[in-house]
Amino acid sequence: MSLHEVIDKFCAMCDSPSISLQDIINFIKSSVELNKLNSIYKYCTTLYGTYQGFLANNQDVIKEIITVQNIMLLNYQKNPEKHCIKKAVKDYKEELKLRYILWNKAYSIYETYLLCTFNLDILTFSHREEGWSNPVYQLTPNFSVEIKTNFGFGSTSYFYTKLKYKNIEITPFSEWIKYEKANFSEIIRYSKSHRLSNEYWQEAMEFSRDACDISLTDEELFIEKYVIAECEKMVSGLEMILNEDVFKFMNYEENLYQVNKEGHALVEFRGEKVSGALDFISLILEFENIALIKSFIQRIEECNKKIQPILLNESKLILKKIDKLKIDKSLLQNQYDALITKNNFYDQKKVELQAHMLSNGKLVKTYIDKVKLNSAFNSIYPHFELFREEFKKISANYRILCEQIHNFMTVRNKIVSYNNKIVIYNRK
Repeated sequence: MSLHEVIDKFCAMCDSPSISLQDIINFIKSSVELNKLNSIYKYCTTLYGTYQGFLANNQDVIKEIITVQNIMLLNYQKNPEKHCIKKAVKDYKEELKLRYILWNKAYSIYETYLLCTFNLDILTFSHREEGWSNPVYQLTPNFSVEIKTNFGFGSTSYFYTKLKYKNIEITPFSEWIKYEKANFSEIIRYSKSHRLSNEYWQEAMEFSRDACDISLTDEELFIEKYVIAECEKMVSGLEMILNEDVFKFMNYEENLYQVNKEGHALVEFRGEKVSGALDFISLILEFENIALIKSFIQRIEECNKKIQPILLNESKLILKKIDKLKIDKSLLQNQYDALITKNNFYDQKKVELQAHMLSNGKLVKTYIDKVKLNSAFNSIYPHFELFREEFKKISANYRILCEQIHNFMTVRNKIVSYNNKIVIYNRK
């Protein structure tokens, strides 16, 4: 019997009500084919999940089944009405079936990996292995593709393809303005980012194939599509950002959404995108032999010339607001500090009162009657309720002032950093 047939029979046994756990133990012991599954697998059931790898070992399963049987029997003996052995066995057999189906998938795909590896006609192939991988495939003398994956690590998982043409990396410059929240260090890691789902291997393969084919058949078209068009989208996007306040972006599910920006947020956003584009210039310069490249750099520099005085002026405006808020906070500080001191006094007195009421039996330690405690406290300190309302009001005003100062300082620091980036670039 082949391994596939053995797995089918194992699943049928798990589905059968007449088959006991002891029968399954006997089957595992007698089925030599199942020993092929014994291994450590880096197989990912979900590419974006965590802790995806696993150990498959038939002897461990046998020991586990014996332990589970004993626990089921013990639970039933302790509380027969609550624990139904028949249902417990059925659920556990279903768990075992799914486990062996998973082990068989992992084993089968690793066997397929080996076949693909030794087949010289196969240039690359998909995988779902946990961990970091970045094989590079030199498809032509001028073109290579690097498939970068890090599956099974949750939020740090990724799936990228990185193209190189004449040893120059192809970068998706347009993503700087395509996404509202874009990161330079992320964008330069790939030519295309793929969703963390197994079916997107098809997209990754086709993207690499199409780019390779174009590089072979029409170098001019390749440069137009993967370099010129990307630069044009980014630069024209920057020019639009300088003049508009309503923007459309793509989320990472490739759905379009609209954002309206105004005031300081608008200036901060413009500064981030326009000054951030300076980081891409060194990458664009790698294609300096292309006539249009210099014009893209000039347009990026022109955008930065336009935004710089706006950033400087905005920084001054925000600083004035911060100074005013600090004055308001200073005027409130003494009153706030006095109320904090008084509130600490009341807190201490309530703790003392609770201890006293516990000692004389008016409160029970296992359950503190807050209504009774508060009633007794208010009778001793009748002005507390008025104080509490005043304390809430002043504390809220003080907190709002602190938050406003913090928020304005955060925005201003970003705007100053964008201006500094432009200044540093201009000094080069």
